[in-house]
Amino acid sequence: WYASLFQNAELASALATTLELAAVSSLMAAVMGMLASYAMTRHAPFRGRGLYSTILNAPLMMPEIVMGVGLLSFFARVGLPLNFWSLACAHALIALPYTTGSIRARLLSLKESNLEDAAMDLGASEWQAFYKITLPLARPAVLSGALLAFTVSFEDFVTSFFIAGVGIVTMPMKIYSMMKFGVTPEINALASCLLAITVLFLAAERLINRRCEPR
Repeated sequence: WYASLFQNAELASALATTLELAAVSSLMAAVMGMLASYAMTRHAPFRGRGLYSTILNAPLMMPEIVMGVGLLSFFARVGLPLNFWSLACAHALIALPYTTGSIRARLLSLKESNLEDAAMDLGASEWQAFYKITLPLARPAVLSGALLAFTVSFEDFVTSFFIAGVGIVTMPMKIYSMMKFGVTPEINALASCLLAITVLFLAAERLINRRCEPR
């Protein structure tokens, strides 16, 4: 059944789409999470900070079906087509709280060391201090958040079901369509592979997160 699984062209195409989608959305979520965390930790307090933080964490508090319907209505209202990039943006939005939380905690711990202030006292601009001091020290948290975002995107079904356009089939959507005809040993083999991949990514995230903890 594992041999049959890897010979299935439709499943291979769905897996490739899912991996590409997860990679793009996790990259977007990591970049936006870094910028949002930097704004909240280095330029706080500012007016609307509480509302800003609440909006960033809103995807964690909303049911996925509400997010899916809301994003579908938004894309339809503004006239954006439902394609790979709209789905990637939706996944990045869902994963944003994970990257923001990880990176924000790291930046708060770095703020106590005053390394950025020391760099600017020595003549570095804010951008130079960010690029040469903050970003390298925050890299483990960025990678940790990106891995969490990758996992969230990889297993998402509800949002993909609403936002995916014509011809976009992710692995969870393919599994759902296959299960309509009954659970076969091929699906069991696929579930085992996906479980192993998810465990590996979570283990890598935990390892990176331990390394970025202050000592």
